[in-house]
Amino acid sequence: MRDLPIQRVMVLSAVAALLASACSTASTATTTAATTTVAVDPTLPFGEELQSALDGVLEVEDPMGFTLAVMVPGYQPWVGVAGVSEPGVPITADMAFGIGSATKSFIAALVLQLAEEGKLSLDDRLNQWLPDYPNVDNTATIRQLLNHTSGTFQPNHHPDFWPTIFADGGRVWTDEEIYSTFLLEPYAAKGSEWNYSNANYMMLGTIIEEATGSTVSAELRERFFEPLGLTSAFYLSEETPSGAVAEGWFDVSPYAPEVDSDPALEPFSQFPWPATMAEAGGLFATSQDLATWAQALWGDRRVLSATSMEEMLDFVAPEPDDERGILMAGYGLGAVRFNPELFDGTPLVIGHSGGALFYSAAAMYLPDYGVTIGAALNSDHDVFGSVLTEVISLITTNVEPLS
Repeated sequence: MRDLPIQRVMVLSAVAALLASACSTASTATTTAATTTVAVDPTLPFGEELQSALDGVLEVEDPMGFTLAVMVPGYQPWVGVAGVSEPGVPITADMAFGIGSATKSFIAALVLQLAEEGKLSLDDRLNQWLPDYPNVDNTATIRQLLNHTSGTFQPNHHPDFWPTIFADGGRVWTDEEIYSTFLLEPYAAKGSEWNYSNANYMMLGTIIEEATGSTVSAELRERFFEPLGLTSAFYLSEETPSGAVAEGWFDVSPYAPEVDSDPALEPFSQFPWPATMAEAGGLFATSQDLATWAQALWGDRRVLSATSMEEMLDFVAPEPDDERGILMAGYGLGAVRFNPELFDGTPLVIGHSGGALFYSAAAMYLPDYGVTIGAALNSDHDVFGSVLTEVISLITTNVEPLS
């Protein structure tokens, strides 16, 4: 795959239109027209350096394709792409990627809005909304689902999970089937420690449906996608894409040796497993959708009330031996405070990342700089974090901190 064509940059202006207005005053003899020009934000001055960060990965690695959006106050949004969706098909900026667990930021914001509307309380117990499920403490609260302190087992960690999922890649499992097949005993008593589990957000999806009498996709579209202009975003288990989707690539063989992997990377379209746990990781979006979402939610703070945002950013530290402690310094309600060591000591980066095997993605906000990032990769490759580190370094080098 190292000789696949590399798509060089597209630097897009998401907000770039020259506006003119004309007014005329008529008299019996003459008509006068006046035109007013409205200033347009300049292009980002370090866009070439950002593009080089993407192109450089493709020159020394083989991660298929990458898309990146950066929004800096006072400048036009910048979007760059590199690589391919599949051999011979370049990545384009309008392609949606699987965003994996970055979906959780959307689900959490939706639940917090429902709490603002009085349709539920974060301290409601699960038995007020859900039937009894095996190995789930039904006295845990909605808040404990949101911040992963319910104790519920992570179904992905069941030894039979991946072989079973990939053995029948086209099957979409119901939540109840996941619970009954892959939930082992709880990690710990509710509220006693932090343990990440996709099952927490699957249960939140059911609670959303019960509280609204609607579907998760309809609520996301009405509350977030349409008002914020996230035109390419869609919810895999309930919607079809409205535009182009980047093919994802993954080596299935370590998880399901019986699956014929020739070539070594299998396409996502044959194994659409995120639809199985949609509330935990089933959204697709473009990089600019992700940057726009991060800006609206954490930057402009126009999605949630001040009280709800305070709740969302009340972080719980992972257990010392939890592998995710390398990634995060704390987990709130669908929001991550990233470990500063990941990004050369940048003190505060909040957001949510996601890995859906075939894709990696992140929506991130740098509060000290007012900058948001949306990024996505369409293959199983470990370059994602290194590219983000370089991008964040370029931002902190070129953007003045907010006063």
